[in-house]
Amino acid sequence: MGLLLLSACAELTRPPPPEPPVELIGRISASPVADLMDLAAADFEGAGGGLQGQPAATALAVARLEWISAEFSPGRRLSGLPASFRFGMERAVAEGRNVIGIKPDATHQDAVAALLGVARATSAGGAAGMQAAFANAVFRTEGRPLESRLRQPGAFPDAALATAALREEYLRLVAEGRSDRRVVADDQSLGLSTTGLGSALGR
Repeated sequence: MGLLLLSACAELTRPPPPEPPVELIGRISASPVADLMDLAAADFEGAGGGLQGQPAATALAVARLEWISAEFSPGRRLSGLPASFRFGMERAVAEGRNVIGIKPDATHQDAVAALLGVARATSAGGAAGMQAAFANAVFRTEGRPLESRLRQPGAFPDAALATAALREEYLRLVAEGRSDRRVVADDQSLGLSTTGLGSALGR
């Protein structure tokens, strides 16, 4: 009993997973990962055809891939899902990095920050801001210019498959009542969090 109590206390005192930047969802969300799944699946519907000619939207879409993939890390919200979904998101991230020109050794955190900077600068349209954002060390300097990559990124077949499959699996788990409550609700706007109170996804 003592061991169980200690384990429960450790779970309650464990820091909650970090929240995504508001820009990735467009608002403060009580279910950020679920909302990001919806947005990512919409981003890459039709292999991302709707992203053509939309540089800021392309940067945000690839940033969502990075952030969702990071959630498969141990202790994060998607860590309980089968490995096949993690592998699918890893392929999607690799595809996004190849399309945009992100260095393969960049961390998810650095990639998200760099892509958000690009999205902001591109939306603002100022030459100086765009130049500074594009100069981030996360981006490769060889090959096609970053602005061109963002405006005409081409197809994202791996991202389309991975995001659609992940969303379908999440909806299946919700329908079966087996979704992780950390994914359904993790609202910290009042200083409260459901993190650690639910069973692992897929269990």
